[in-house]
Amino acid sequence: MQWEIIYGKNPVVEALAAGRRTVYEIMTARQSLDEIAGCAGKIPVQTLSRRELDKIARTEFHQGIIAKVSPYQYEPLASVLDRGAVVLLDSVEDPQNTGSIIRTAYALADAGIIIPEDRAAQITPAVVKASAGAAEHAAVARVKNLRNACKELKKNGFWIIGLDARGEVSVTEVPAYDKVALLLGGEDSGIRYGLEKEADVMARIPMRGSFNSLNVSQSATIALYELVVRRAAPAR
Repeated sequence: MQWEIIYGKNPVVEALAAGRRTVYEIMTARQSLDEIAGCAGKIPVQTLSRRELDKIARTEFHQGIIAKVSPYQYEPLASVLDRGAVVLLDSVEDPQNTGSIIRTAYALADAGIIIPEDRAAQITPAVVKASAGAAEHAAVARVKNLRNACKELKKNGFWIIGLDARGEVSVTEVPAYDKVALLLGGEDSGIRYGLEKEADVMARIPMRGSFNSLNVSQSATIALYELVVRRAAPAR
């Protein structure tokens, strides 16, 4: 039987709510037992010391709740093609950034996520924790080649908007498209040159002052709000 550990109150609760994974066992500190017992149903719950939980989770940041679950299952690329918004992560390797982007994409736009198999953070327990459990609900597809994924998105009516500090237009000036794919580059390298060519528009986030860049997860939040959320809001 293959399994992995997820940790944190929200990740465990959301895994139970989503029902996409098999939850084999929940382990909790005694003081956290009441928080999880009502959600656990018939799943075995074991109380352990904080030290035992630290050892199993391999981190101290588990909030006193961990679960033994089946491995994360990625969605096929086809599952994101009927959505109005998709986020492609090119070489985003920090689990905190990946988790935060998944949380934002799911919460703001119910957007699908596409990540490559190589040179990118995969959906690990750390990513699930950083997403506050949103990764348990979001449609995350993993592909061998992001360029091919871009081509498939275009065939299905998506306009690909690359985000870069040197983009030729402000994100506020990008036309309103029915289907938007936001392409984000890595923390240090940005969008790779070959992949940049797949973008229909290269956009930037306008900023004041001399500081000209934002964290990739912050950039994702601003761009998704501007490209998807604000434009879908009914006029007052």
